[in-house]
Amino acid sequence: MSHYLALTCEALARSIYAVSAAAPHAISVRLVRQGLHNAPKTLRATLQEQIDAVAPGAFDAILLAYGLCGTSTLGLVARHTPLVLPRAHDCITLYLGGRQRYQAEFEAHPGTYWYSLDYLERSGNGASVGLGAATIGAMDEIYAEYVRKYGQDNADYLMEVMGEWGRHYDRAVYIDMGTGDGQVYERMAQDEAARRGWTFERRQGDLRLLRRLVCGEWAPDEFLVVPAGWRIRQSSGDDLVDVEPVDTEL
Repeated sequence: MSHYLALTCEALARSIYAVSAAAPHAISVRLVRQGLHNAPKTLRATLQEQIDAVAPGAFDAILLAYGLCGTSTLGLVARHTPLVLPRAHDCITLYLGGRQRYQAEFEAHPGTYWYSLDYLERSGNGASVGLGAATIGAMDEIYAEYVRKYGQDNADYLMEVMGEWGRHYDRAVYIDMGTGDGQVYERMAQDEAARRGWTFERRQGDLRLLRRLVCGEWAPDEFLVVPAGWRIRQSSGDDLVDVEPVDTEL
Protein backbone atom coordinates (compact mmCIF):
# COMPACT_ATOMS: atom_id res chain seq x y z
CA MET A 1 0.00 0.00 0.00
CA SER A 2 1.29 3.44 -0.95
CA HIS A 3 1.23 6.40 1.41
CA TYR A 4 0.48 9.80 -0.09
CA LEU A 5 0.45 13.29 1.39
CA ALA A 6 -2.37 15.46 0.02
CA LEU A 7 -1.83 19.21 0.24
CA THR A 8 -5.04 21.08 -0.44
CA CYS A 9 -6.85 24.35 0.05
CA GLU A 10 -9.50 24.48 2.77
CA ALA A 11 -12.03 25.16 0.01
CA LEU A 12 -11.74 21.48 -0.91
CA ALA A 13 -11.54 20.10 2.63
CA ARG A 14 -14.73 18.02 2.71
CA SER A 15 -14.15 16.74 -0.82
CA ILE A 16 -10.56 15.62 -0.24
CA TYR A 17 -11.46 13.90 3.05
CA ALA A 18 -14.37 12.13 1.35
CA VAL A 19 -12.29 10.65 -1.46
CA SER A 20 -9.35 9.91 0.85
CA ALA A 21 -11.56 7.85 3.16
CA ALA A 22 -12.40 5.49 0.30
CA ALA A 23 -8.96 5.43 -1.36
CA PRO A 24 -7.01 2.16 -1.62
CA HIS A 25 -3.92 3.94 -0.32
CA ALA A 26 -3.06 5.63 2.98
CA ILE A 27 -3.71 9.36 2.59
CA SER A 28 -2.47 12.03 4.99
CA VAL A 29 -4.16 15.40 4.47
CA ARG A 30 -2.77 18.84 5.24
CA LEU A 31 -5.00 21.85 4.69
CA VAL A 32 -3.72 25.21 3.51
CA ARG A 33 -5.70 28.33 4.38
CA GLN A 34 -8.09 29.35 1.63
CA GLY A 35 -7.76 32.77 0.10
CA LEU A 36 -4.00 32.54 -0.43
CA HIS A 37 -4.62 32.30 -4.19
CA ASN A 38 -5.18 36.08 -3.95
CA ALA A 39 -1.42 36.33 -3.45
CA PRO A 40 0.15 33.66 -5.72
CA LYS A 41 3.69 34.24 -4.44
CA THR A 42 2.54 33.70 -0.86
CA LEU A 43 0.65 30.52 -1.73
CA ARG A 44 3.61 29.23 -3.75
CA ALA A 45 5.97 29.87 -0.84
CA THR A 46 3.56 28.19 1.59
CA LEU A 47 3.23 25.10 -0.58
CA GLN A 48 6.99 24.88 -1.12
CA GLU A 49 7.54 25.08 2.64
CA GLN A 50 5.12 22.19 3.12
CA ILE A 51 6.89 20.19 0.41
CA ASP A 52 10.33 20.90 1.85
CA ALA A 53 9.19 19.89 5.34
CA VAL A 54 8.52 16.32 4.19
CA ALA A 55 11.26 13.94 5.31
CA PRO A 56 12.85 11.69 2.67
CA GLY A 57 10.98 8.42 2.40
CA ALA A 58 8.00 9.60 4.47
CA PHE A 59 5.58 9.45 1.51
CA ASP A 60 5.51 7.83 -1.89
CA ALA A 61 4.17 11.04 -3.48
CA ILE A 62 2.89 14.48 -2.57
CA LEU A 63 -0.51 15.18 -4.10
CA LEU A 64 -1.28 18.82 -4.85
CA ALA A 65 -5.07 19.24 -4.88
CA TYR A 66 -4.74 22.54 -6.71
CA GLY A 67 -4.81 23.89 -10.23
CA LEU A 68 -2.69 26.68 -11.63
CA CYS A 69 -4.56 29.02 -9.26
CA GLY A 70 -3.21 32.07 -11.02
CA THR A 71 0.47 31.15 -11.08
CA SER A 72 0.59 29.74 -7.55
CA THR A 73 1.81 26.24 -8.42
CA LEU A 74 4.28 27.27 -11.11
CA GLY A 75 7.88 26.88 -9.94
CA LEU A 76 7.16 24.34 -7.21
CA VAL A 77 10.07 21.94 -6.85
CA ALA A 78 9.97 18.22 -6.09
CA ARG A 79 12.93 17.64 -3.77
CA HIS A 80 13.17 13.92 -3.03
CA THR A 81 9.47 12.99 -3.33
CA PRO A 82 7.47 13.19 -6.58
CA LEU A 83 4.68 15.76 -6.88
CA VAL A 84 1.37 15.09 -8.61
CA LEU A 85 -0.71 18.03 -9.89
CA PRO A 86 -4.04 17.96 -11.77
CA ARG A 87 -3.96 19.72 -15.11
CA ALA A 88 -6.53 22.31 -14.04
CA HIS A 89 -6.94 26.07 -14.13
CA ASP A 90 -8.30 26.36 -10.60
CA CYS A 91 -10.42 24.64 -7.97
CA ILE A 92 -13.56 25.02 -10.08
CA THR A 93 -12.15 22.35 -12.40
CA LEU A 94 -11.68 20.09 -9.39
CA TYR A 95 -15.25 20.76 -8.23
CA LEU A 96 -16.67 19.96 -11.67
CA GLY A 97 -14.56 16.85 -12.23
CA GLY A 98 -12.55 17.80 -15.30
CA ARG A 99 -11.36 20.43 -17.74
CA GLN A 100 -13.95 19.73 -20.44
CA ARG A 101 -16.86 20.49 -18.14
CA TYR A 102 -15.07 23.55 -16.77
CA GLN A 103 -14.39 24.82 -20.29
CA ALA A 104 -18.01 24.34 -21.33
CA GLU A 105 -19.24 26.31 -18.32
CA PHE A 106 -16.66 29.04 -18.81
CA GLU A 107 -17.43 29.49 -22.51
CA ALA A 108 -21.17 29.63 -21.84
CA HIS A 109 -20.96 31.98 -18.83
CA PRO A 110 -17.51 33.52 -18.21
CA GLY A 111 -18.94 35.99 -15.69
CA THR A 112 -19.75 33.44 -13.00
CA TYR A 113 -19.19 33.39 -9.27
CA TRP A 114 -19.09 29.90 -7.82
CA TYR A 115 -20.15 28.84 -4.33
CA SER A 116 -19.72 25.59 -2.39
CA LEU A 117 -20.22 24.28 1.12
CA ASP A 118 -16.48 23.73 1.58
CA TYR A 119 -15.65 27.30 0.62
CA LEU A 120 -18.46 29.20 2.33
CA GLU A 121 -18.30 27.47 5.71
CA ARG A 122 -14.65 28.53 6.07
CA SER A 123 -15.09 32.09 4.81
CA GLY A 124 -14.98 35.04 7.16
CA ASN A 125 -16.54 38.46 6.68
CA GLY A 126 -16.46 38.06 2.92
CA ALA A 127 -18.64 34.97 3.00
CA SER A 128 -21.00 36.35 0.38
CA VAL A 129 -18.15 36.56 -2.10
CA GLY A 130 -17.75 33.44 -4.19
CA LEU A 131 -15.02 32.02 -6.33
CA GLY A 132 -14.75 33.95 -9.59
CA ALA A 133 -14.23 31.72 -12.60
CA ALA A 134 -12.64 34.35 -14.79
CA THR A 135 -10.59 36.61 -12.53
CA ILE A 136 -10.31 34.33 -9.51
CA GLY A 137 -8.87 36.07 -6.50
CA ALA A 138 -8.61 39.65 -7.75
CA MET A 139 -12.17 40.68 -6.94
CA ASP A 140 -12.17 38.76 -3.69
CA GLU A 141 -9.04 40.57 -2.56
CA ILE A 142 -10.49 44.03 -3.27
CA TYR A 143 -13.81 43.20 -1.65
CA ALA A 144 -12.25 41.64 1.46
CA GLU A 145 -10.06 44.70 1.94
CA TYR A 146 -13.09 47.00 1.67
CA VAL A 147 -15.02 44.86 4.17
CA ARG A 148 -12.11 45.05 6.61
CA LYS A 149 -11.78 48.82 6.30
CA TYR A 150 -15.36 49.99 5.81
CA GLY A 151 -17.76 47.18 6.73
CA GLN A 152 -19.75 44.93 4.41
CA ASP A 153 -22.55 47.36 3.46
CA ASN A 154 -20.08 50.09 2.52
CA ALA A 155 -17.92 47.55 0.71
CA ASP A 156 -20.91 46.45 -1.37
CA TYR A 157 -21.66 50.07 -2.23
CA LEU A 158 -18.07 50.82 -3.22
CA MET A 159 -17.89 47.79 -5.47
CA GLU A 160 -21.13 48.77 -7.15
CA VAL A 161 -19.89 52.33 -7.66
CA MET A 162 -16.75 50.90 -9.25
CA GLY A 163 -19.02 48.97 -11.58
CA GLU A 164 -17.02 45.79 -11.18
CA TRP A 165 -19.84 43.47 -10.21
CA GLY A 166 -22.17 44.40 -13.04
CA ARG A 167 -19.45 44.61 -15.64
CA HIS A 168 -17.87 41.22 -15.07
CA TYR A 169 -20.42 38.94 -13.44
CA ASP A 170 -24.03 38.00 -14.16
CA ARG A 171 -24.43 34.49 -12.74
CA ALA A 172 -24.05 32.72 -9.39
CA VAL A 173 -23.69 28.95 -9.28
CA TYR A 174 -23.84 26.76 -6.20
CA ILE A 175 -21.97 23.46 -6.58
CA ASP A 176 -23.26 20.58 -4.51
CA MET A 177 -20.41 18.13 -3.90
CA GLY A 178 -22.59 15.74 -1.92
CA THR A 179 -20.34 15.98 1.13
CA GLY A 180 -22.76 17.56 3.60
CA ASP A 181 -25.94 19.56 4.08
CA GLY A 182 -25.27 22.85 2.34
CA GLN A 183 -28.82 24.21 2.20
CA VAL A 184 -27.96 27.24 4.31
CA TYR A 185 -25.07 28.17 2.03
CA GLU A 186 -27.05 27.49 -1.13
CA ARG A 187 -29.65 29.98 0.12
CA MET A 188 -26.86 32.47 0.76
CA ALA A 189 -25.77 32.11 -2.86
CA GLN A 190 -29.37 32.52 -4.03
CA ASP A 191 -29.81 35.65 -1.92
CA GLU A 192 -26.57 37.09 -3.26
CA ALA A 193 -27.68 36.45 -6.84
CA ALA A 194 -31.05 38.09 -6.21
CA ARG A 195 -29.44 41.11 -4.58
CA ARG A 196 -27.05 41.55 -7.51
CA GLY A 197 -29.63 40.85 -10.17
CA TRP A 198 -27.70 37.77 -11.29
CA THR A 199 -29.03 34.49 -12.60
CA PHE A 200 -28.80 31.69 -10.04
CA GLU A 201 -28.10 28.11 -11.02
CA ARG A 202 -27.22 24.91 -9.21
CA ARG A 203 -24.73 22.34 -10.41
CA GLN A 204 -23.95 18.86 -9.15
CA GLY A 205 -20.26 18.53 -8.43
CA ASP A 206 -18.12 15.58 -9.46
CA LEU A 207 -15.39 14.05 -7.29
CA ARG A 208 -13.95 12.12 -10.23
CA LEU A 209 -10.72 14.12 -10.61
CA LEU A 210 -9.98 14.23 -6.89
CA ARG A 211 -10.80 10.53 -6.59
CA ARG A 212 -8.31 9.70 -9.34
CA LEU A 213 -5.72 11.88 -7.65
CA VAL A 214 -5.83 10.01 -4.33
CA CYS A 215 -6.24 6.59 -5.97
CA GLY A 216 -3.04 6.98 -7.96
CA GLU A 217 -4.83 6.95 -11.31
CA TRP A 218 -2.66 9.62 -12.88
CA ALA A 219 -3.48 9.58 -16.58
CA PRO A 220 -0.98 11.87 -18.37
CA ASP A 221 -3.72 13.92 -20.00
CA GLU A 222 -5.18 14.84 -16.60
CA PHE A 223 -2.21 14.85 -14.21
CA LEU A 224 1.37 16.04 -14.18
CA VAL A 225 3.86 13.87 -12.28
CA VAL A 226 6.94 15.85 -11.25
CA PRO A 227 10.00 13.64 -10.56
CA ALA A 228 12.43 14.44 -7.78
CA GLY A 229 14.82 17.16 -8.89
CA TRP A 230 12.32 18.74 -11.29
CA ARG A 231 9.90 21.65 -10.98
CA ILE A 232 6.58 22.74 -12.45
CA ARG A 233 6.49 25.17 -15.35
CA GLN A 234 3.66 26.47 -17.50
CA SER A 235 3.02 24.78 -20.82
CA SER A 236 2.06 26.68 -23.93
CA GLY A 237 -0.28 23.89 -25.03
CA ASP A 238 -3.50 22.38 -23.74
CA ASP A 239 -1.60 20.44 -21.08
CA LEU A 240 -1.33 23.68 -19.03
CA VAL A 241 1.74 22.52 -17.06
CA ASP A 242 5.01 20.74 -17.73
CA VAL A 243 8.28 20.01 -15.90
CA GLU A 244 11.86 21.19 -16.16
CA PRO A 245 15.08 20.40 -14.27
CA VAL A 246 15.68 22.59 -11.22
CA ASP A 247 18.98 23.84 -12.64
CA THR A 248 17.07 25.58 -15.46
CA GLU A 249 16.65 29.32 -14.93
CA LEU A 250 13.09 30.51 -14.32
